[in-house]
Amino acid sequence: MNQTMELFEKALERQNAAAWARTFNITPSAFSQAKKQGRLSPVLAGNFAIELGEEPEHWMAIAAMEAEKESELLARLKSRVKAWRRL
Repeated sequence: MNQTMELFEKALERQNAAAWARTFNITPSAFSQAKKQGRLSPVLAGNFAIELGEEPEHWMAIAAMEAEKESELLARLKSRVKAWRRL
């Protein structure tokens, strides 16, 4: 998995969006907004990761990078993703 929406789909295999909304004490519209944007916020990504037994820091970093506009600096970070994932 390399995108937060893949993490979201994995979460939806466990329980539906309404159940996750109750678990996180948020409105289901937060998930509609995430689908519309094609990404999760770092906070949602981190919390889904915790619930799914994944590394929250990893998913929060991916979510933060997804939120950024394309730039040379972002490309530089993306080129180093494999290196920081091993750390």
